[in-house]
Amino acid sequence: MEKRKRFGRSDGRYLKNIDPFMRFLPFIMKGRNEAAVYFTQEIDVTDLKEWLNRRNREDGADKSTAATIFHAVMAALVKTVVERPQMNRFIVGRRVYQRYQFSVAFVVKSEFRDDAKEEIVIMKFDENDTFTSVSERIRNEVHQVRVAAKENEDKRHGAVNWLNYLMNLPRFLLSGLVRLLTWVDYHGWLPRFVIEADPMHSSIFMSNLASIQVDAPYHHLYEWGTTSVFMTMGVTKKLPQVMKDGQITIRDMMNFAFTVDERISDGFYYARSIRRFKQLLEHPDQLDKPSKPGTI
Repeated sequence: MEKRKRFGRSDGRYLKNIDPFMRFLPFIMKGRNEAAVYFTQEIDVTDLKEWLNRRNREDGADKSTAATIFHAVMAALVKTVVERPQMNRFIVGRRVYQRYQFSVAFVVKSEFRDDAKEEIVIMKFDENDTFTSVSERIRNEVHQVRVAAKENEDKRHGAVNWLNYLMNLPRFLLSGLVRLLTWVDYHGWLPRFVIEADPMHSSIFMSNLASIQVDAPYHHLYEWGTTSVFMTMGVTKKLPQVMKDGQITIRDMMNFAFTVDERISDGFYYARSIRRFKQLLEHPDQLDKPSKPGTI
């Protein structure tokens, strides 16, 4: 059996040989929200919508099987993080780690009603995933969650189901349990099954506000867990844009709001990563090409 490395965790590799300034930052900015950076990126999705419509027509897709902008955004995130692996780092216990896997958590409404329950889905991706595989996997996962929710309204999906039992505990016991788990996670001893079931230990938490016709707000990061990036996507708006030839035309524009933990990388790396994400959505033919894993 392989001996566990010093400061090792089940979900990440301790980065000892990085810039000492990056290693020092967690000691002066101890919390994620203290180190949070907020910014918005407006992206032209006109060509993306046309590309999706063409693919859906060619595939003979109906409403239940059609590929959507959400699927394309997820595929662009996967490709970006594969190529730009520093976006998949996290801070815990004042140390910087590189994740072994890339995962995205997002909320699924069982139905579009105010009183409908929300379920949280966690999906893992790798360098072999393309738009086609990402789209198919998301459709299947969301379908299974919604079917399960209709069959059993009491049972919840994943880690949310634990709350059915935990919230029956007295407050002092629940508070003590959270403090204990936080201490265990700080030292890298949190069991793998807890990490894999917890959406706050995913690489990115993503919220699709376009589905409810709302623009992208900024969202805080969670101090519990290890999620270093929170991204929201807003509703598509038709806005005038100046094109390269100087002509003004109406285009479909979408806002994306990012909250990132600046301790995991520097601003230059972030800027190039978001630029790559934007490029992928504005040139969607690249989404089905194999990804070339980047190096740290």
